Amino acid sequence: MPAGQAWFTEAQIPAEIEAVTDRSETLELTKKIAEYVVNTSLEDFPPEAIIGAKAAIIDCLGCTLAGSKEPLANVLVDYINDLGGKPVATVIGRGFKTSAQEAALINGAMSHALDYDDITVVTKTHPSAVLIPAALPVAEEIGASGSDMLLAYLLGFEVACAVGDAISPLYFDDLGWHPTGPLGAVGAAAASARLLGLDVEQTAMAISLGASQSSGLRQNFGTMTKPFHAGHACKSGITAAKLIRGGFTSGTDALEGRFGFMRAFSGGNDYEPEKAADSLGNRCFMIESGIEIKKYPCCGSAHLALDATTALQQRETIQAANVERIDVTVNFDPPRSLIHSRPKEGLEGKFSMQYCLAAEILDGKISMSTFTDEQVMRPEAQELIPKIEMKRTPGYEGQTSWAEPFNVVEIHLKDGRVLTEQAERDSVGALRGATFDAVRTKYLDCASLALSPDNAQTTLQMMDNLEHMGPVGPLADLLGG
Repeated sequence: MPAGQAWFTEAQIPAEIEAVTDRSETLELTKKIAEYVVNTSLEDFPPEAIIGAKAAIIDCLGCTLAGSKEPLANVLVDYINDLGGKPVATVIGRGFKTSAQEAALINGAMSHALDYDDITVVTKTHPSAVLIPAALPVAEEIGASGSDMLLAYLLGFEVACAVGDAISPLYFDDLGWHPTGPLGAVGAAAASARLLGLDVEQTAMAISLGASQSSGLRQNFGTMTKPFHAGHACKSGITAAKLIRGGFTSGTDALEGRFGFMRAFSGGNDYEPEKAADSLGNRCFMIESGIEIKKYPCCGSAHLALDATTALQQRETIQAANVERIDVTVNFDPPRSLIHSRPKEGLEGKFSMQYCLAAEILDGKISMSTFTDEQVMRPEAQELIPKIEMKRTPGYEGQTSWAEPFNVVEIHLKDGRVLTEQAERDSVGALRGATFDAVRTKYLDCASLALSPDNAQTTLQMMDNLEHMGPVGPLADLLGG
């Protein structure tokens, strides 16, 4: 291209984006979201949604306590200690306090470190890992109540889901974004703005500033960077709300604008700001999309296949030496989140269908100890891994992920038999994949890695009554370990 020549002429630019401009400038989606955040109360949510949110908070904080013992936590603790910071917010499981923003960074990363935290269907994200580690430090710093924090979580969840539900499917499948990070920054900004008492104009600016900090690439799955996406989103949300409260400025249309979040993360096409605006207050995503509690500490894209394999093992003893091959039919075009077909490290194993199923067959279970470098590299696992192939359901190739809510596992044995099982996703209600009691049990199991038995029980009781709790500081203190 000759020096000084523009990519587009002035005449061409309006033709490319005129429709987008007209639509976004009249909609004011970001301001509508801000009005929703400022004006909605806990009483506006049905009881089922509140129960689901409490279960999500319990599950997330349990995962954070377990994640506090992961290697990435040690690196982040050293990093934060170098930075210093006013000690106002607890670093969970590590026994010290720092600024709310830095506590959110490390707590968010720890909550997602094991990939054991919840997911939600409509956005295919880990919602609690980007909301609770943002809401708790702010609530602790300002002396907010348990009900304040619970409401902030629900508002952040609804905002992120409304925006995510109106983005192009390309965002979730083909563009390379890790949806948890970008949508998390928007949700965390909304939650933080509510806790800090920002008005509508300020909240719109906080959401816009949060949107400008949105990030996260799927290519980094299988490394410490994936959980960093969650921590960064938490920190970004708090940073945005605090800066705006202090007089910092931002736009108030960063979601719907022609150069805004929704268009950018949709690849320029197939997004619906109007749908997001209409959803707020008219749909309850906490019930409609729900919180899916994880049974296994690995990527959720492997869970249905693990459910199917577990069911087969309950019917018949399967010896790895007798396996000829395993075919796994999945509801996405592989590779997607499960990008490591030949993992060599524990973190890569969390994002490998091949290793997850190999470990299930070899050990009869998937646990937090499954994903170490030694376990992944053991000879019997490495021998079984190449026999496992992942493919898309015939006829669904090229369609969006989760278009069909089931996986099929076929285990071909050397004696000629084929063992087949299909597993389907739970698709009803606010709390999915586990009962409330099962969530409590999972919390105590995770908390045992960082808390005394008495403190684990006490914190669980406090969260059981979160909507009636006074300031959350005593809960945060105990969670510090």
